[in-house]
Amino acid sequence: MVSCPVTGLCVAGSTSGQSYRLTGTRASVIGVIGTAPSPQGASYLTCTTATFCAAVPNLNQVSLFNGTAWSPPTTIPSAQGFTAIGCAGTAFCVSIDGEGNSFIYNGTRWSGNVGAWGAANQISCVSPSFCVAVEGGPSIWNGSAWSQPTDVDPEGQLNAVSCATTTFCQAVDSAGDVLTWNGTAFSPPVAVATEPPLSGTDASGLTGVSCPTPTFCRAVDSIGRVFGFNGTKWSAGTLIDNGRALTSVSCPAVTFCVAVDRSGNAYVSRSSPNS
Repeated sequence: MVSCPVTGLCVAGSTSGQSYRLTGTRASVIGVIGTAPSPQGASYLTCTTATFCAAVPNLNQVSLFNGTAWSPPTTIPSAQGFTAIGCAGTAFCVSIDGEGNSFIYNGTRWSGNVGAWGAANQISCVSPSFCVAVEGGPSIWNGSAWSQPTDVDPEGQLNAVSCATTTFCQAVDSAGDVLTWNGTAFSPPVAVATEPPLSGTDASGLTGVSCPTPTFCRAVDSIGRVFGFNGTKWSAGTLIDNGRALTSVSCPAVTFCVAVDRSGNAYVSRSSPNS
């Protein structure tokens, strides 16, 4: 998992809960998030500024990053295996666990369970009153509750989502399809990548997506390709990591993206918006 709050700075987390700071093309160890980490989901950390990240590194723990170190974990006893977290700014985060329990951070403390409709593979938040969570179907947070997931994707499992505004999100699935949110509903799935599923992993098809604006997105897939969206259409995939599964991508701006794979490699793109 990688999250880049600003150009040139990212925080990445491994499947063991170790975290790293990526500055330019250099990586340094930050440290283990929480205690005895065992992340349950691929999207267990997110950063909104250079001095604020939030993570759910364990079954019922949450931890915050201040730009230097992770805070001691806060335990939420009623949580049952966090799978994803999303934040907007530094005073709002929402997390979902494997049982459909959801918890809100208000800048000071975590709330009790506000309820969701199941586990989430990823959460993308534009504001405290608009987030999208995806797994079997997309669910919308309106500031007080999650909507019931809609069955909009008969093709596959929704792996990731990124929202640039309240009227533009892109969700990607295990069949290599993209679904677009227009402020009211998601479009039917549109094929972008086609590939066989990977054996022994739930990451197949398109595995990550990041959209800093409605006219610029990058998506990655499970055979090492990156795809670009220019506001109208998606490009053909470019192979950047042959034989490895790219698992996450983060673009804080149209000129800077970082993608990471299952082997711990990071790929940095500093390019023009139209490339």
